[in-house]
Amino acid sequence: MEQAEIFHAVVDICILIILAELASTLNARLKLPRILGTIFTGIIFGPFLLGSVVVGGRVFIEYNELIYIFAEFGAVLLLFEAGLHMRFSELLKTGKASFTVAILGVVVPYLLGYFASTMMGFSVYVGMIVGGALSATSIAISLACLGEMAQLGSPEAKLIIGAAVIDDVLALSIASVIFSMLAHAETPGALTIARLLLTTVGLWFVLSAVSSRVIPHLMGWIMRLERLDHVDQNLVSIFALLSCFGFASLAGVLGLSPLVGAFMAGMALSGSSYHEAVQEFTGKLGILFIPLFFVVIGTQINPYSVLHGNFLLMAVLGAVAVASKLVACGLPAQYFLKDKERGIRVGLGMISRGEIGLVIASTGITLGILSDEVYTALVMVIFLTTMLPPFLLRRSYLNDPSCILPDSIRERSREGAPVQEHERGHGQG
Repeated sequence: MEQAEIFHAVVDICILIILAELASTLNARLKLPRILGTIFTGIIFGPFLLGSVVVGGRVFIEYNELIYIFAEFGAVLLLFEAGLHMRFSELLKTGKASFTVAILGVVVPYLLGYFASTMMGFSVYVGMIVGGALSATSIAISLACLGEMAQLGSPEAKLIIGAAVIDDVLALSIASVIFSMLAHAETPGALTIARLLLTTVGLWFVLSAVSSRVIPHLMGWIMRLERLDHVDQNLVSIFALLSCFGFASLAGVLGLSPLVGAFMAGMALSGSSYHEAVQEFTGKLGILFIPLFFVVIGTQINPYSVLHGNFLLMAVLGAVAVASKLVACGLPAQYFLKDKERGIRVGLGMISRGEIGLVIASTGITLGILSDEVYTALVMVIFLTTMLPPFLLRRSYLNDPSCILPDSIRERSREGAPVQEHERGHGQG
């Protein structure tokens, strides 16, 4: 990439971040979830609409590799922040609940997506890809909404986070099986599939356990080595970033999602005595990069292709996508949390699909398995399920008088005023 291209990319990134902040502030004033304003920024100023308008001899926003790299940077930071709100010991406490919700949240959508598409006349291979795309959960959207409502420390939030991470691990394993079958034109046995899933989940569990033991000790050792009498913010921040991106890279090398690796690092540092310093630094860094990630999500939507899409297929897959997660995740969550409302929130928080679903769908069309019709329907379903949780979760919390929210958030929500970043904190159970 030439120097001029890098300069233009940096300018484009700054423009997108400013536009995203303006849109999220406008949404807050309209009593809408802030995160949706950021996503709509990506749609409106994406490559299919205003982003492609030529200004001064070049397109207004040129979506090149650098923008996508910075967006992934934001995604990694978002999952790292999520890990900072949950210790490994807390994950173990919700282990049975998280695994149950995650397994049902993968299996039920996969089967319903498979049977729905094959019953509509599509091939078995199309059904496999559709089922795989609908099985994954995108934790990013729900995290942003829970953070806006100051509920990241609530029991349902911890269950959503734990289940969604396991969900992603399982969905990636299923995707690997699907792609292997398509590449070799053969169906692996049940034992092979089970072994792959158990190996992947086991690898994730071992890495999480080891990192939660090692990283806090390394942090303390570094501080003692420097013989500091107080916390050196720069040293803490540097070590936190090294842990975050180091584990993200390690997870990618081992066949897991880099986002899962970032979550591991955050979860490990949540047990460190410097947890608050890391959280403060990450929050400031995230202001710059995390909005860009949600903007890029919006750029995946082509409004023109929707106008010529198969609306029946969109409706069927959309209904399957929402109902499967709401029932498969919400019902067991109600049982484990002993609370109907909290259980429903878990189901709502697990509805959104995201990057893994898009990757599976994109691979399907690249391999020539999916037609443009099915691909467009899948992308629209992923987009719609991304839009729903912020609305539904926000409504659930604000309509629940027993839910402990900061007074300023409840008052501003009644008045239609925006929730300020400094008013966000940790929710209570």
